[in-house]
Amino acid sequence: MGLKERITFLTTPEQVDQFLAAHETSAIFKAGTCHKTPTAFEHVQVLLEDRDDLPLGIIRVVEARHASNHVEKLTGVRHESPQLLLFKGGKSVFDRDNWDITAEAVAEGLQSHFVRVA
Repeated sequence: MGLKERITFLTTPEQVDQFLAAHETSAIFKAGTCHKTPTAFEHVQVLLEDRDDLPLGIIRVVEARHASNHVEKLTGVRHESPQLLLFKGGKSVFDRDNWDITAEAVAEGLQSHFVRVA
Protein backbone atom coordinates (compact mmCIF):
# COMPACT_ATOMS: atom_id res chain seq x y z
CA MET A 1 0.00 0.00 0.00
CA GLY A 2 1.47 3.34 -1.03
CA LEU A 3 1.62 6.46 1.08
CA LYS A 4 -1.43 8.03 -0.60
CA GLU A 5 -3.58 5.18 0.70
CA ARG A 6 -2.18 5.63 4.23
CA ILE A 7 -2.88 9.36 4.54
CA THR A 8 -5.63 10.63 6.80
CA PHE A 9 -6.46 14.32 6.98
CA LEU A 10 -7.03 15.27 10.60
CA THR A 11 -9.25 18.28 11.25
CA THR A 12 -10.50 17.87 14.82
CA PRO A 13 -9.01 16.89 18.20
CA GLU A 14 -11.26 13.82 18.19
CA GLN A 15 -9.86 12.68 14.85
CA VAL A 16 -6.32 13.08 16.21
CA ASP A 17 -7.21 10.90 19.22
CA GLN A 18 -8.86 8.27 17.01
CA PHE A 19 -5.92 8.22 14.60
CA LEU A 20 -3.35 7.75 17.37
CA ALA A 21 -5.48 5.10 19.11
CA ALA A 22 -5.95 3.14 15.88
CA HIS A 23 -2.24 2.87 15.05
CA GLU A 24 0.58 1.52 17.20
CA THR A 25 3.02 3.55 15.10
CA SER A 26 2.22 6.62 13.02
CA ALA A 27 3.39 10.01 11.84
CA ILE A 28 1.68 13.39 11.88
CA PHE A 29 2.74 16.17 9.54
CA LYS A 30 1.55 19.70 10.25
CA ALA A 31 1.36 21.62 7.01
CA GLY A 32 1.43 25.38 7.12
CA THR A 33 1.28 27.97 4.40
CA CYS A 34 4.94 28.98 4.48
CA HIS A 35 7.41 28.23 1.71
CA LYS A 36 9.16 25.56 3.83
CA THR A 37 6.17 23.20 3.84
CA PRO A 38 6.51 21.69 0.32
CA THR A 39 10.22 20.96 0.77
CA ALA A 40 9.68 19.40 4.20
CA PHE A 41 6.79 17.28 2.94
CA GLU A 42 8.89 16.06 0.02
CA HIS A 43 11.42 14.58 2.48
CA VAL A 44 8.63 12.96 4.50
CA GLN A 45 6.91 11.60 1.41
CA VAL A 46 10.04 9.97 0.00
CA LEU A 47 10.98 8.29 3.28
CA LEU A 48 7.48 7.12 4.22
CA GLU A 49 6.41 5.93 0.76
CA ASP A 50 7.38 2.29 1.32
CA ARG A 51 6.83 2.24 5.09
CA ASP A 52 3.57 0.27 5.30
CA ASP A 53 3.96 0.29 9.08
CA LEU A 54 3.51 4.08 9.33
CA PRO A 55 0.21 5.71 8.44
CA LEU A 56 0.45 9.47 8.02
CA GLY A 57 -1.94 11.99 9.51
CA ILE A 58 -1.85 15.42 7.93
CA ILE A 59 -3.08 18.53 9.69
CA ARG A 60 -3.56 21.59 7.50
CA VAL A 61 -2.92 24.06 10.26
CA VAL A 62 -4.82 27.02 8.79
CA GLU A 63 -8.03 24.99 8.43
CA ALA A 64 -7.55 22.76 11.49
CA ARG A 65 -5.93 24.87 14.21
CA HIS A 66 -7.84 22.99 16.96
CA ALA A 67 -6.37 19.67 15.82
CA SER A 68 -2.88 21.18 15.73
CA ASN A 69 -3.28 22.68 19.20
CA HIS A 70 -4.49 19.32 20.47
CA VAL A 71 -1.31 17.61 19.24
CA GLU A 72 0.72 20.23 21.10
CA LYS A 73 -1.32 19.61 24.26
CA LEU A 74 -0.92 15.81 23.97
CA THR A 75 2.81 15.83 23.27
CA GLY A 76 4.17 18.96 24.94
CA VAL A 77 5.92 19.72 21.64
CA ARG A 78 5.46 23.41 20.84
CA HIS A 79 3.58 23.97 17.60
CA GLU A 80 5.59 24.88 14.52
CA SER A 81 4.81 24.45 10.88
CA PRO A 82 5.83 22.61 9.02
CA GLN A 83 6.29 19.99 11.70
CA LEU A 84 6.73 16.22 11.71
CA LEU A 85 6.04 14.04 14.73
CA LEU A 86 6.57 10.27 14.89
CA PHE A 87 4.44 8.31 17.35
CA LYS A 88 4.83 4.94 19.00
CA GLY A 89 2.10 3.68 21.31
CA GLY A 90 0.35 7.04 21.08
CA LYS A 91 3.40 8.92 22.39
CA SER A 92 5.60 11.27 20.40
CA VAL A 93 9.09 9.78 20.09
CA PHE A 94 10.57 12.13 17.49
CA ASP A 95 9.85 15.60 16.19
CA ARG A 96 11.38 18.07 13.80
CA ASP A 97 10.15 21.35 12.41
CA ASN A 98 10.88 23.97 9.79
CA TRP A 99 14.22 23.50 8.01
CA ASP A 100 15.15 20.73 10.48
CA ILE A 101 12.86 18.39 8.53
CA THR A 102 15.57 16.99 6.27
CA ALA A 103 15.93 13.63 4.60
CA GLU A 104 18.78 12.83 6.98
CA ALA A 105 16.84 13.80 10.11
CA VAL A 106 13.71 11.89 9.12
CA ALA A 107 15.77 8.82 8.18
CA GLU A 108 17.55 9.01 11.55
CA GLY A 109 14.24 9.28 13.41
CA LEU A 110 12.83 6.28 11.57
CA GLN A 111 15.95 4.20 12.14
CA SER A 112 16.19 5.13 15.83
CA HIS A 113 12.58 4.48 16.76
CA PHE A 114 11.06 1.97 14.36
CA VAL A 115 12.09 -1.55 13.54
CA ARG A 116 11.52 -2.16 9.86
CA VAL A 117 8.66 -4.61 9.34
CA ALA A 118 9.21 -6.73 6.23
